[in-house]
Amino acid sequence: MIKVVPLLLCMLIAVCLQGSSSSDSVSGNAGRLDRVESQVAVLQAQQEGGSDNFWNIGSKFFYIEENQKVNWHSALNICRELGGHLADPDSQQELNSIKQRLTRGRHYWLGISDLANEGLFLSQDTGKRATFLKWIYGEPNNYGSYEHCVELKSQKDRPFLMNDAPCGLKSYFICERE
Repeated sequence: MIKVVPLLLCMLIAVCLQGSSSSDSVSGNAGRLDRVESQVAVLQAQQEGGSDNFWNIGSKFFYIEENQKVNWHSALNICRELGGHLADPDSQQELNSIKQRLTRGRHYWLGISDLANEGLFLSQDTGKRATFLKWIYGEPNNYGSYEHCVELKSQKDRPFLMNDAPCGLKSYFICERE
């Protein structure tokens, strides 16, 4: 399997770039790059045991990506490919259990955003208002009017609370499945 992944990676890049011309827009190329990043991350997760690396908390299973950073949209796609969705903690107890497995100083995407309506944070899985939000002091603040995706972020004295961040930032992520 290890020798197959580089070959698959090369094939994915070739397919995504095939037909690319100088008339392609920057956003079109960025979309292709996002798809390639998602597909590469899925291949890496599967190579490392991927969906077998989900661990149990209550009735849910979680996967924490610790090797590759991707933007929020790519993280959504990767979690779907792994049979789940970006995590959406629904209680302090669940958040505490997740936090025990995170690497301090890193940021992790969650499946919550206010992309549809500023200030209304929805679960990407259900489309309903997020049931549990535990913000860093002063957040969410929509700094620069473009922070719409929620991450878990650690600070000096308060490890891993929620922060609204630009969806295009590259971060690690947490997947969830039933």
